[in-house]
Amino acid sequence: MSIRMLDSLLFLYRDPLFGIAILVAIVVILVFADYGRNRYRAKKRQIALENFAKSYSSSSLGDELVEFLHLAKNPLPPLLLLAKTYAHAGDSAAAIKIYLNLLDSTKDPQEKIIILESLGIVYFEAGFLQRAKNIFLEILKTHPRNTQILGYLMRTHESMGEYKAALDALECLDELGTHGSQELSQELLEMKHYLIFMLLSQDSLLPLEKKHREIIALMHHSGRINRLTLEYLFTYDRERFWHELLLFEDVSFCLDILWRCKRDEVPIAQIASRADIMDIFIAKGFVLAPLDSKIESIVGESAPPNTHTDTNRPRLFALEVLRVLQAHSSTRGTLSFEYRCHHCKNLFPFDSYRCPMCAKIGEMDLVYKIQESTQ
Repeated sequence: MSIRMLDSLLFLYRDPLFGIAILVAIVVILVFADYGRNRYRAKKRQIALENFAKSYSSSSLGDELVEFLHLAKNPLPPLLLLAKTYAHAGDSAAAIKIYLNLLDSTKDPQEKIIILESLGIVYFEAGFLQRAKNIFLEILKTHPRNTQILGYLMRTHESMGEYKAALDALECLDELGTHGSQELSQELLEMKHYLIFMLLSQDSLLPLEKKHREIIALMHHSGRINRLTLEYLFTYDRERFWHELLLFEDVSFCLDILWRCKRDEVPIAQIASRADIMDIFIAKGFVLAPLDSKIESIVGESAPPNTHTDTNRPRLFALEVLRVLQAHSSTRGTLSFEYRCHHCKNLFPFDSYRCPMCAKIGEMDLVYKIQESTQ
């Protein structure tokens, strides 16, 4: 009997249909296993998202909003609009309150993602950077190709001084199909150079000499962080500052930096060949010169023999006015500075590579005006 069974099994094993049936069974088992695994992962992500949403304690809403939340069939769109209105009006606390209550009442994972995105942005704009970062990272666990959230995560790391993490987020952003837009790619490249500069300048383990060489090399390569580099060198390496400054044909973009120099910090002999730079310090009263005098009479024999003030050379009007006041008036003037964003045209009292208003990057335009000196 057993021999007959073995013969039957051997016959089935040799039958081509038996092999096909086994193959189909294996495929079906793998499909169901993969389906079950995906369902398990989705359920796990949903539970993790719900637990993460519960970790933020919500504040109580007004009675009218609570009633609307319970009675409306789809309260999400109008309440999201209301929260965004609060956020744009500057009432971040009210917007956060609405978003947190929406998180408590919403069960749909996709709706939770939408709410978390808005909540993270409000936290970022309100200055709660750690909370914003946690939310952005949680969103990217389930939606890693969300370029908007990647951009906000990069800016959050940047604001927190985590420049290496910001560079990593920037690399991810660059890999997600941004190469099709030349303008955006250029902006990302400028942002990359800025983050590398900040990473170098904040690296306390890098030897100072090597750090300065790499920062200067980055400036020459980029051509977009000239002010940042000169500002850094002015603070930490004054000798290299003057050397690099003389390589620029036009120094008006860093007039505010030069205006901060004290009298004993200016190497007159080194800059005597640059009449445009000398104009700045004549206007400040560091060197006295008649309107048609030669620089040789100011700096002595150290000046190059053919160096002189060219009366036909274009001069900055503000510096010319201050020079005349220095030579012919007892009234003294000075310059005050503001900074204008290229994109939104807003004026700010301080310089920033990223506009505080529109968040666009790039060196700002220098705006200066004459005012009477109180000294």
